[in-house]
Order: sequence, then C-alpha cells, then structure tokens
Amino acid sequence: MSDHPAQVRIAVKTGVQETSLRSYPWPDLRPDEGMLKIEACGVGGAEPEVYRAGDKWLPVAMGHQIVGSVVAMGADAARLWKVAPGERVVIQEYLPCKACRWCLQGEYRFCPDADFFGGTNPRRYGLIDPGAAPHLVGGFAEYIHLPWNTVFHKIPQDLPAELATLAIPIGNGVQWVARDVNAGPGKTVLIIGPGQQGLGAVLGAKDAGAETVILAGMTRDAARLALAPELGADAVINVEEETLDAGLRRILGARGLDVVVDTTGDPGGANMDQYLAHANYGAWLWVNCMDRGVPVREIKRKFLTVRSGRGRSWWAVDTALRIITSRRFPLEKMCTHRFGLDEVDLAIKATAGREVEGAIHVVVDPWK
Repeated sequence: MSDHPAQVRIAVKTGVQETSLRSYPWPDLRPDEGMLKIEACGVGGAEPEVYRAGDKWLPVAMGHQIVGSVVAMGADAARLWKVAPGERVVIQEYLPCKACRWCLQGEYRFCPDADFFGGTNPRRYGLIDPGAAPHLVGGFAEYIHLPWNTVFHKIPQDLPAELATLAIPIGNGVQWVARDVNAGPGKTVLIIGPGQQGLGAVLGAKDAGAETVILAGMTRDAARLALAPELGADAVINVEEETLDAGLRRILGARGLDVVVDTTGDPGGANMDQYLAHANYGAWLWVNCMDRGVPVREIKRKFLTVRSGRGRSWWAVDTALRIITSRRFPLEKMCTHRFGLDEVDLAIKATAGREVEGAIHVVVDPWK
C-alpha cells in the first residue's frame, strides 16, 4: 500500500478514566502481517471496568469490537488469511496460538496465549500497552495492526459497520444462552440484565427456538426493556416496579424456568433466591458472579446445572453474524450513539450509563 498515512491516530487510556489521542507511525509489515482500516469500534460492556482500573491496565489501547476493511497485507498473510484486499471483516480480540487443542476447537478464549485468567503472557486487542511497536493494538483508532494470528469473520460489503460491531456482544449472549446453558426449542428462558450481552442472549434464545423468553431489568434500563420485545422477548420485568418473583408468577403461572442467564449477579431485587424458586427440575443456570455461597442444597434438590463463562467461541460470533445479516430483528435500534475518536472518554461513560441518556450500544467512528 503506497498511499497509507505516515501517522495513525489512536485513543489511549493514559490514566484512570483519562484518554489521550496519540499518533504512531505506519508500521513496517512483515510478510505475515497486515493492516485494517477501522470503520467503527463498539464500546463493550467491560470497557467501563477497564477504564476505571488503576495500574492493572495503564496505559492501554482500548477497543475490541472492531469492524473494518483489510488495506495492506504481506504475501504470507494473504495465503494464511484467505482475505482479499478491501474485504470487510469483524475481528475478535483474541490473539491465540492457533495450534493448541482449544484453538483447534475455535475456543480461542481459552488459549494460553489469549486467556487472561490462566495464560502465561496473554494478548488481546483492547488490553495491550501501545508503548512497544507496532503500537496500533486497540480498536479506538484509525487503523489497527494485524499479526499472523488475527481471528477474522468476513462480513457482507453492504452491512452497516455499526451493525457489524454487534457481532461480539451478541456473540457473547448467544454463547451463554445457546451453547453454555442449552436454551432451545420449547424452553422457558429468563435473562437478567438488559445490557448489550443480555439483549444478545434474548436474540440467541429466540434464534435457538426458545418458546418463552423473559428479560428482567431496572428502571434505569427503561429504553432497553422497551426495545426487548422487538428483539424477541416475550415479556419483560422491571424489578423495581414488581419483584422478580411476582413478575415470574404473573407471566408463567404454574410453569417454571428451564434456563436462567443472570448477566449481572444480583440486579436489585432480582436475586438468586427468587429465580431458584421458579427453576424446574433439571434447569440450567448461567451466573456471572455470586456474592454469597453457592446454594449446593438447592442445586442438588432440583438437579440443576450451573455454568458461568466469559467471552465466546468462533461459532458464537458466526451465529451472531447470521442473526445480524438476516435482518430479522431491528438491530439498528440497539445502535443508539456514535462518537468520534476525540470523544472516546464520553463514549465509554455513556456505555456505563453516565452523562448520556438512553445509550444501548455505542460505537466510536474514527472518521467522524
């Protein structure tokens, strides 16, 4: 590529809840590397947590819900990736070895080279210090460097970039509800927490054939709860207007729950005791955290399967992209706000429910 810019702008977290714009030179590419021109990068639900962290991630090039077009690559990269110049892709944040047993299953999140819970020196886009070359290692930038082990998903040339950024959060929801806890035809599913990933779980449950999908949230989630029926939810519960127990009795009657996905841990009144009371024998539970002891007696009594998780498999993102490109659901209504590269601070705060009203899914457009 001869017409590339000499310098590339990137937003870098330089302090606790502080962002600075930096410029780095266009890197010299090896034969197995390339560059992606970023069209949009979504702000993930974990981004506010990283932004608030102290020395754990400081400095760090944030942003991992990345959509763009391949604009440069070496000959070895072209053979390895099977991607043509100008093709549009979603890339996952994982930078795995692609040789271990997890990678060979498409479970890049568990690869020792990418696993922040158990890896030795894990690397993921959005959590890398940009101080060392090639510097361009976060999605809140004009371009991003592509090493040989980039994880690609091709997307249609006419798919709006902001919709494509939903592939990661919807992929998480699909993974949790359809793969981790076995939602499927005829199942009654409760999802607690209407964030990006909770709404993704609604979409994933309905796509998997669930008969009844219920979403629970709080008053601050009003815009998301209002949108949920258009994304496949059969009923919603505001746990600040009625208890989760009362809402489930109103909706289910004598029926029980086959699957619960609790993305929040305990959103106000929607706690584990209330949904355990409605769980059928043999139900599946997905929990994000537990602030108290595991209720082993109740798990044993009802023969429950309890799972947790993090991230998603290659299959889940591929399924999410199928849902997105089907245009079955009005996903453009999830994409509520677009910010420029000099507004990354506000974009992250909006995702956390601060300073901006009604944000659901926020994207950073480096060319805005």
